[in-house]
Amino acid sequence: MSLKLAEITSVEEELVCWGNGALGQCGHGNRTDNEAKDGFLGAFVSKKLGRVKFFSCGSTHSVVVTAENKIFAWGNGNSGQLGNGERGMKCDPTEVCLSPSINNDTTGKEIIGLACGGRHTFIWTRGGQVYSFGNNFYSQLGYDFMEENFKEHQFFI
Repeated sequence: MSLKLAEITSVEEELVCWGNGALGQCGHGNRTDNEAKDGFLGAFVSKKLGRVKFFSCGSTHSVVVTAENKIFAWGNGNSGQLGNGERGMKCDPTEVCLSPSINNDTTGKEIIGLACGGRHTFIWTRGGQVYSFGNNFYSQLGYDFMEENFKEHQFFI
């Protein structure tokens, strides 16, 4: 059996998150453990929040960048690692806006990378901009000083 191109392009990828959810890091709207068979996050399809382009996990937080260049984060944010300017927990995917231009960009600020550490997050763009947020106690955000307090939407080139 062969598939036509139209049939192939209509297939949606599925994002599945499972495991310890005590801090909301699985994104299912609760703080319970999740089995893989129940881990489908139905919000990440083109008709809802968007298709996933990048996904990364820290120790207790998760971040997605969609094909539409939108950023969503959830889980433990006590060090600011969710990038939403708060220090609380989010059990559902919550949109993060780094700046007005980054989330609606078409000229060099397209998000091309995402990485989460234990309590910090990095996002970088096609134009070479790098955003970091979260715990900087060991200077892991790329700055030459150590500070335990979170840095929201820090930017460096």
